[in-house]
Amino acid sequence: MRLFCVILLILLGGFLIGLTIDELGKAGNTIMNLIGSGLNFLALLIAGNKKEKQHSV
Repeated sequence: MRLFCVILLILLGGFLIGLTIDELGKAGNTIMNLIGSGLNFLALLIAGNKKEKQHSV
């Protein structure tokens, strides 16, 4: 399930980074690029988050 979420976030973030809409203007495209980069960063955090197993002594 976690892998599915990471792949979905990477695809959505890459789509938002690559998308350019002339009607939004320069500020709108910059905000869209920031949101896409944020989604990719979030996917990186989710993918890198590993649960540590507790070892009983």
